[in-house]
Amino acid sequence: MREKLRWIENTRKNFGNCGKLLYLNGIAVGYAQYAPPDFFPRLSDYRSDAVLISCLFIPYRDLRGVGLGTQLLHSIIEDLRKRGIKAVETYARKGNSENPSGPVEFYLKNGFRIHREDPEFPLMRLDL
Repeated sequence: MREKLRWIENTRKNFGNCGKLLYLNGIAVGYAQYAPPDFFPRLSDYRSDAVLISCLFIPYRDLRGVGLGTQLLHSIIEDLRKRGIKAVETYARKGNSENPSGPVEFYLKNGFRIHREDPEFPLMRLDL
């Protein structure tokens, strides 16, 4: 937990806002985390001009598919556009929503394209 807190503090200091919570009736029902690839220690060999969404998750299954994830994603996109970011990427999962950033179909529906193909986790990209 402390490591995550340090990551958030460092990223906010050097990049700015890097996460969002989505509330419904006062209850947190969604979470997203994003930053340039250089801020993710496990992605040292990943090079891109885009900000990476590492997590976009609606934990309550009964609230998936009703537009909450889209609201959260659009909030991220709006934030990044205001900051002059040119693109956003994420690794999505084919045929299964059990992935920290969600299914490929979700991103295709929201204007992303497959930037780098993979049998299970293609890299999705949206140019802003």
